[in-house]
Amino acid sequence: MLASGHQAMGITWGVASITAISSTLPFSLQSEKEYIGYFFAIMIGSLLPDMDSMKSKMGRYMYSIASILVIGLIGFFLVDSERFWSWINAEAIFLLALIIPVFFVFSSHRTWTHSLLFVAMLGIYFQLLSIWFTIPLYLQMGCGIGVLSHIFGDFITKRGVPLFYPLHRKYYRFLFTFHTGSQAERGIVFSLVLANIWLLFTQV
Repeated sequence: MLASGHQAMGITWGVASITAISSTLPFSLQSEKEYIGYFFAIMIGSLLPDMDSMKSKMGRYMYSIASILVIGLIGFFLVDSERFWSWINAEAIFLLALIIPVFFVFSSHRTWTHSLLFVAMLGIYFQLLSIWFTIPLYLQMGCGIGVLSHIFGDFITKRGVPLFYPLHRKYYRFLFTFHTGSQAERGIVFSLVLANIWLLFTQV
């Protein structure tokens, strides 16, 4: 799916989560600020798996950040290697938090970030970040729902997704699929927009 399709899919999953299945969620949205934050997290999550592709906006943005980070670490080592190793020993967990996104950015497209393992690792990563930041559960869940919607969006394309990567490199796809960027995808996006409008006006 293209970015617009992933965003429409993410919003649909988000709207469905606060309407059809809201009672099953481990959190509740109490204010306008939380609703905005929740859907913003979903939008980010719906694009996040494409961080491994330079053809995507998310990929280009994350690649720039990852490149600056890598260059900065190399520069730090060259300028003062003793202090560099001392910093690593003292801030090993923080370094791990920096390196994990870099690994995914430079991985092959539609591999790690399009697997169920990535979803699990995202949850662990949020727990890692909680050492330094307090991340509300609704933001974590919003991002996770966005990521799942992205994987599902590519699951219904001709190429499919490697759901069990790296344990199993087979690409899985739905019974009925379409080519990315095709007329069929545009029709699905339009249908999702209508579905969102209907859910918002009838269920909220």
